[in-house]
Amino acid sequence: MSVDGTLRKAAKLAKKGDRAGAAALYRKVLAKFPGNATARKGLEALATARPARPGAMPGAARQAAAPRAPGPAPQQMQALQRLMERGDLASVLAEGQRLALLFPKDPALINLLSLAQMRAGKLEAAVQGFDRVIALDPGFAGAPANKATALAQLGRYDEAEAAARVALKLDPDFVQAQLMLGYALVNTERAKEAVPVFERAVARAPKLPQAHIGLGNAHAALGQAQKALATFEAAQALDPGNVDVLNNLGNALNALGRVDEAVEALGRAAALKPELAVLHTNHARALGDVNRPEEALAACETALARDPKDARAWNLIGKFHRELGDKDSAVAALDKAYALDPSTPEPLALRWQMETLTLDHPDYARMEAMLEDPGVSPGQRTIIGFTLFKALDKAGDAAAAFARLDRANRLRREAEPYDINAHLAMFAAMKAQFADGIAPLDAAALAEVPAPHRPVFIVGMPRSGTSLVEQILASHSQVHGAGELPAIDAGMARLGWRDAEVGAAPDRETLIALRRDYFGALERLGADKPVVTDKTPLNFRHLGHALAAMPEARVLFMRRDARATCWSNYSNTFIGRANNFGTDMADTAAMYLAHLDLMDFWSGLYPGRITTVPYERLTEHQEEETRKLLAAAGLDWEEACLDFHQTRRAVRTVSATQVRQKMYTGSSEAWRPYEPFLAPMLERLGGVV
Repeated sequence: MSVDGTLRKAAKLAKKGDRAGAAALYRKVLAKFPGNATARKGLEALATARPARPGAMPGAARQAAAPRAPGPAPQQMQALQRLMERGDLASVLAEGQRLALLFPKDPALINLLSLAQMRAGKLEAAVQGFDRVIALDPGFAGAPANKATALAQLGRYDEAEAAARVALKLDPDFVQAQLMLGYALVNTERAKEAVPVFERAVARAPKLPQAHIGLGNAHAALGQAQKALATFEAAQALDPGNVDVLNNLGNALNALGRVDEAVEALGRAAALKPELAVLHTNHARALGDVNRPEEALAACETALARDPKDARAWNLIGKFHRELGDKDSAVAALDKAYALDPSTPEPLALRWQMETLTLDHPDYARMEAMLEDPGVSPGQRTIIGFTLFKALDKAGDAAAAFARLDRANRLRREAEPYDINAHLAMFAAMKAQFADGIAPLDAAALAEVPAPHRPVFIVGMPRSGTSLVEQILASHSQVHGAGELPAIDAGMARLGWRDAEVGAAPDRETLIALRRDYFGALERLGADKPVVTDKTPLNFRHLGHALAAMPEARVLFMRRDARATCWSNYSNTFIGRANNFGTDMADTAAMYLAHLDLMDFWSGLYPGRITTVPYERLTEHQEEETRKLLAAAGLDWEEACLDFHQTRRAVRTVSATQVRQKMYTGSSEAWRPYEPFLAPMLERLGGVV
């Protein structure tokens, strides 16, 4: 039978009431010709058509059955549908409820009324309405699919999953039900199961942006940021102005460190639908990630103007005030965030990073209960565990403190696995690529991409003193402290160096690309000073490419006591998977040794451009060592660098509080009370200090 013949037969079956037979034929056409508009519209019409009466049979048998219960006239249903399409929900609800009193057993009417209730935010009423439709017509897949949608909006994902599975049992290719099942699985931390569900939805409806968005969200939940981005880009190609697409695209770009692009995408989304608070909070988070806290605060205030009870916006306000050193405003905002959403521990964790949590405080008992609650996600329990560790550490109970810390790290390790051997193999590949040396870019290339500022990279292990040194340098009149810029990481990712993957070898083309990426990011900072510091510690991995691409750059390499550094990595939680070696004592020590080896290699390759800054000596001989590091950065002496703690600027790291204090000593001894528990770490270090 020809395609046209198949479509005509399907239309006849649908007219006779044989929805199952018609749907089978439409799907047969779509299996060979996925873009066939007639078949797609036919299936959509079947999904929204008036359901048959209970127990109805297809085809001729249906015609012989008893007449259906009386219902609204076709003209009345068509009028309701037009109101629905115009978005006039008030009229749909008023007229639909009037008709429902006259025809209380008409499934099509009850289904349409329930859809209007769902779109109007009356979700509980909608769920009850869809249950009535299911009871009236158990064979209609649209009702349980719609019920799943309403339940998902209520956050009742287990029930949404069950309803979606009922719909798929009736119609295995029902795209709406596939989408709702996928979202229910993602939101119950089963993203791996959700991927094939969304893939089936994409295969069935390849031009539906929502199917691609769902698949992208599943990849994002699995930490597969590159796959998520590719999927969201496919959705954007289908609908460039779709707010949901832009929002998800921006979040994926942010996760990949392409934060400038994320700010642009999320800003567009917020401008397109300014009434949605969540778009402004997402935009605020991205602005914070590019070290623009004042603008981020303004975006949060815009979100709160739309929704004063937006706990996420209050949490971000607390975070940004903390970065700017405004402790009182930060605590007030975080307290507000927790009061609005006590199920989320992040505001408590941030709050008690700024103050000492005593063991008799009610918040301590709350967090102990959260740590034991299996209903709290592993990620949230990780945050709780670190906060409890800090409280017990300050109380002097080392054994109990380490027990909480060890549990928190195991939780994070389970949620975000880390392969140290893959990263060590990447370091070996880097060294092999540079084994014969590398010529820096020539004058023509440098002229092609001029430097807007002279970069100073401050690198080393996390918690080695990079924040302190940047705060000192940022107190200089010629220096803009940019914080931890993701630009090197993002540029290297474009060259294939992402996670532990081995990317492109250095050549003129790749070095120019990296130079253009990095200097473009510096230009977007809007800095008005000639020197810009970038204190991303893990940039030590990419100095081979970076120093070849940017002959103007200098490097300050932080070297801190190995035991203190490794302990500080293990005893603090960080954002991003790149730092997850810190969740295991032996892996932390292995990374420490590997970073020494790699830095020794880079120093030999770029003599005179990398200066080691001894952290402990800096804290003990402040002026002498400050003069040395200023000289190494190519800066003249300024007295203000000794009063670095008075410099007001955003600091986004764990050290945000410490850098606003005067120089102090002794922090490198914090590991000693825990020495009995640190055998895996100390043995792997093998005496390196």
